[in-house]
Amino acid sequence: MWVLFALLAGAFYTASGLLTRHVLKSQQDAWAFSFFFSAGGALVSLPFVVLNHHWSSRASDWLLLGLLGLLIVGHNWLNFRSSNYLEASLTSILTKFRLVWTLLFGVVLLGEAFSWTKVAGTMLTIVAGLVVFGTVRRLPSIKGVWLALSATVVYAVVIVGYKMLFSSFNSATLTFFIFLIPAGLNYVLMPQSWQRITRLWLKDGKPVLWAALLGGGANLAMNQALSLGEMSQVVVIIEASLILTLIGEHLWLKETEHRGVKIMAAVAAIVGAILIQIK
Repeated sequence: MWVLFALLAGAFYTASGLLTRHVLKSQQDAWAFSFFFSAGGALVSLPFVVLNHHWSSRASDWLLLGLLGLLIVGHNWLNFRSSNYLEASLTSILTKFRLVWTLLFGVVLLGEAFSWTKVAGTMLTIVAGLVVFGTVRRLPSIKGVWLALSATVVYAVVIVGYKMLFSSFNSATLTFFIFLIPAGLNYVLMPQSWQRITRLWLKDGKPVLWAALLGGGANLAMNQALSLGEMSQVVVIIEASLILTLIGEHLWLKETEHRGVKIMAAVAAIVGAILIQIK
């Protein structure tokens, strides 16, 4: 059963990423898109919370959750802003760097196990990133690379916070709040939020909605797969979905530049991500 959920997660991540690129490649409002993404994820996960909820009664946990919500707002803005400049496959390759930072933070801050297999995976992921740097030479695209890499660092900090909260929240409840809180913060912090949200909805409402709902579904499917199967096996399937991103980018978005280099970088990133997850 875990295989089915892992396949669903990979397919949902792929479709959500391609739709995100479809909307944002025309320099649409990444912050307004982030609101829809978070709100859609909260909407998808709400029924699961109603059926099976468990949350903390400690004020310190809720304070940490609020802080993580702020960090997620920053992460989403950086990540979606990078989609204004980069193809979906390049963004997906650079996203693998979050596993590198998660590994480093886990070893240093949480005392997690260290292995040379993980070092090899880290090096392959870095190679994939260097290939992307060598491929993308235009100034706006380089900006997208730095935005995507910055998002991976913030993501790793958020993951450390997640690990601290998993003893107080079950996965469905935590997933719901890590979408709901950023949605509320996005609306409050974003200048002219109502006008910007309305403008994006009127222009690209359908793909924005589907990207958000699929992103929420991907998170739920991944968490369910992780609860049923081994992490390394689940990650193999989900990370391999990057190949589907390359295919969809070629067939649907018609972004075919540097195809061979992208495939080489994707293979290095996938193998690196798998090695990092091996215990």
